[in-house]
Amino acid sequence: MSMLSESRRKKQWSLDPRNKNWSDDCNTLGKKMMEKMGWQNGKGLGAKEQGLTENLKVCMKNNKLGVGASLKGMDTWTSHLDTYSQLLTELGTCHRQPEELSPTRHKDTMQETSPFSLEEKSKKSKKRVHYMKFAKGKDLSMRSANDMVCIFGKPSGTVVGDLSPPVSCISVEVY
Repeated sequence: MSMLSESRRKKQWSLDPRNKNWSDDCNTLGKKMMEKMGWQNGKGLGAKEQGLTENLKVCMKNNKLGVGASLKGMDTWTSHLDTYSQLLTELGTCHRQPEELSPTRHKDTMQETSPFSLEEKSKKSKKRVHYMKFAKGKDLSMRSANDMVCIFGKPSGTVVGDLSPPVSCISVEVY
């Protein structure tokens, strides 16, 4: 016994792997019956003859999108986030208090806060709760706008490069 990953069997290839002889044969029972009902070669099936007129063909896929994915529907999965953020902005504008009615704050109690950095907090901590790699990975204040788009998804209206258009089907005749 050999230790191969696949069983050793001879594979037989037919002389007509695409079944071209059968599809071009005009003497088949199905074609004769369809022609009696009014169908002609080159017309599609259906009440309005809207069906496919050609056989299915193999398409080459050379992008990293999923099977059946298209570029025109890339931002639909984030559309609910857009509507939610729009709702929040509308609620914020409707229920905002005027400046004279809002409680006044003292200037000495207001502190200008710098952006929070988890990495600096972990350096200052004596217990070193956050390790350096963990802190750098969690700190989003250091990320660029392109990184944020990659993390949270593409908002509608922005264009992100590196996406190739879908490849059209390629048919190759094999004899």
